[in-house]
Amino acid sequence: MKAQTVLEESRAAHLLQVADYLSRPQQFLAVAEARSGLRQALEDACEHSVVLTTNGQPQAAIVPFETLEAMRSALLQLLVGEMQTSFERLQREVAAQSANGGPRPEVTTEAELESLVRQARRKQAKAASAKRRKKRH
Repeated sequence: MKAQTVLEESRAAHLLQVADYLSRPQQFLAVAEARSGLRQALEDACEHSVVLTTNGQPQAAIVPFETLEAMRSALLQLLVGEMQTSFERLQREVAAQSANGGPRPEVTTEAELESLVRQARRKQAKAASAKRRKKRH
């Protein structure tokens, strides 16, 4: 049971990380302004994914815009599905606890939920920042 919880937390952390990345504003760069090598990479990206490397280590990927939008849509569906599953599981646990004479759950306000979401995003941002710092050193 504990391993399943750790797996779910890890999965949720990965989804939050991807959601955070995909929620960032996009930067557009005209091909004419980029180096000539980028033009070939963009042309190749129309046929297959292109992974840009530095010293042989993957650093970035170029994918067609339609693929990116499809990924965003799929991720959104995954996130909503995970939220629904988590909510339904919590409802079952609360119902079982109440049926066994446990304390009645407190009502959570929208402001409290927003606060929890902000805390989770800050925690994820700190973890990502620490990971980037560690990677640089």
